[in-house]
Amino acid sequence: MDLSVAWQELKTRVDRVDFSRLWRGFQPTKFAVYNDTECFFDGAYIEKTGAFLANTAIQYNGEHIAIWYLPEVPSDWDQLSASIIHEMFHAFQNASGESRWPNEKEALLHYQYSSDNLSAKLQEAKLISATLDSDSSADFETLLQSRKTRSQKHPYEYDYEARIEQIEGSANYVEMRALEQLDPAKAQAKWNGALKAVLDPASYLPIRIVSYAIGALFLACIKKHTDFDFESFDDQPFSLKILEGVQPATLPVQPSPAIEAILEAYQAETNAIIENTLAKNERVLEGKFPLIMLNVYNARWNGRYATSSYFIAYQDDGEMKTLYGDFIVEIDKDYNILTAYRQ
Repeated sequence: MDLSVAWQELKTRVDRVDFSRLWRGFQPTKFAVYNDTECFFDGAYIEKTGAFLANTAIQYNGEHIAIWYLPEVPSDWDQLSASIIHEMFHAFQNASGESRWPNEKEALLHYQYSSDNLSAKLQEAKLISATLDSDSSADFETLLQSRKTRSQKHPYEYDYEARIEQIEGSANYVEMRALEQLDPAKAQAKWNGALKAVLDPASYLPIRIVSYAIGALFLACIKKHTDFDFESFDDQPFSLKILEGVQPATLPVQPSPAIEAILEAYQAETNAIIENTLAKNERVLEGKFPLIMLNVYNARWNGRYATSSYFIAYQDDGEMKTLYGDFIVEIDKDYNILTAYRQ
């Protein structure tokens, strides 16, 4: 497709959005769309370099910009424009010195999936639904108390989730608020989809993905029932800061049979993916290479091996190297890749 035409379609819609209604201080950034061979940035074709990878925000020529991979004509220009604004918000976070990023490498090895934590989160999803449905603040107060309890019982897991809610949940919130201006009906459908996802036990594995929706919905609850300032660049994620002074819940968490079954199936599936790949024995790397990055979006970990979709990046003799494809990666406690196998 003609990337210049696509860029103009998006620019026209982005220009219709009042950014002052999305987030304090947020302004549109420059953006690029690209495919496998071409890149169109800020009104002109430019050389496509290795910096243009995935849908994200990058620093290009000293500027924080949004980029989007566009190999074909999109099905919905309004939704894609809102998604571009999502990535612009990440550029805004980067430019503003955002410091509340999750430590993804650490979490890969140390985040513990437990029935207790996930069952509590599922109960909280029902409270989120009730909070958004009601003008009463009672369910919201119960939601905060439940989160306070979880933050005390599962501090590492809560902190990791809070940081994803901060970074990705806020960007998702901004995306849906932008879509409200472009097409209110599409935005309502997207909000409904987010709520449906958090009410579905199957959405909670892996935790990173559902945290996008949880963060956006939690912000909508906060916006509706408080004057809490979640738009400042604080040291703490909003999901932690808002719990200051909140008393923990007194009622115990009721274990969810659905969560327990899904957790067991997820762990079995993870082991099967790893075992099947190891049985093929298509080893592509062996040694001791510091891990730089893998695809944390849907990564799995069994205590020794991690899965990574699309790529892995590592250091070799002081140089960053990237392998493309789907891999199983053996990682030691110091975050070194020992072996890598192609799936």
